[in-house]
Amino acid sequence: ATFIHSDHTYLNSHIARWMYNRDDVPGERMIRVPTGDPRRGGILTMPAVMTATANGVDTSPIVRGVWLLENILGTPPSPPPPDVEPLSPDLSKAKTIRDQLELHRKHEACASCHRKIDPIGFGLENFDAAGKWRTTEVHRIKSRRNWKTIKTWKIDTSGAFHNGPTFANYFELRNRIAEREPDFAHGFTEALISYALGRPFGFSDEDLAKQILTDAKAKQYSISEFIQSLVLSQTFRKK
Repeated sequence: ATFIHSDHTYLNSHIARWMYNRDDVPGERMIRVPTGDPRRGGILTMPAVMTATANGVDTSPIVRGVWLLENILGTPPSPPPPDVEPLSPDLSKAKTIRDQLELHRKHEACASCHRKIDPIGFGLENFDAAGKWRTTEVHRIKSRRNWKTIKTWKIDTSGAFHNGPTFANYFELRNRIAEREPDFAHGFTEALISYALGRPFGFSDEDLAKQILTDAKAKQYSISEFIQSLVLSQTFRKK
């Protein structure tokens, strides 16, 4: 649960000022500091994650939804059919990304996957493409000399997990994920094995994953227990 909902983070003075508008962190060395802010703390709020699930300019509930399902809950969606058309990036016709995705889900070829992906991805829309907190989204276009605001709208972060439950905002999303500790532990174990072995997680790794999960559960899912169980395994030692 601490991995998802933490009361501390690591910052230096530059990151604290730029990302969090804090001037209470001294020096350029990364140090542990209390968040003092319910919008911060845990892997879901990390700027690196938010940047990796955006294109540098715009956010995408689709990409973030897939990331949550794959890396946090360990329930990846099916790959998209090869002939599905991408979403239009044009938001100038008074349509939010939520509106566009609602239309996208009306296509039969898209609905089965997007019903699972989109509703959970909306929960992270309070974080912009760099991970800064926001409550409104602004769509701009660039003219010859500067950027022009076309539309501003309030962000709606309500959504739902596939087959429930629903959530009203990011905070409820985070709490629902923290309650699903076994699911997160399973996804984390697969990612850890993949990273440690330098290859994708495969069917032959299932027994190793089960052993790591058994060991970790006995120690209240301590992160150190995941790592110790892995490095002491025959699979890792023969790598």
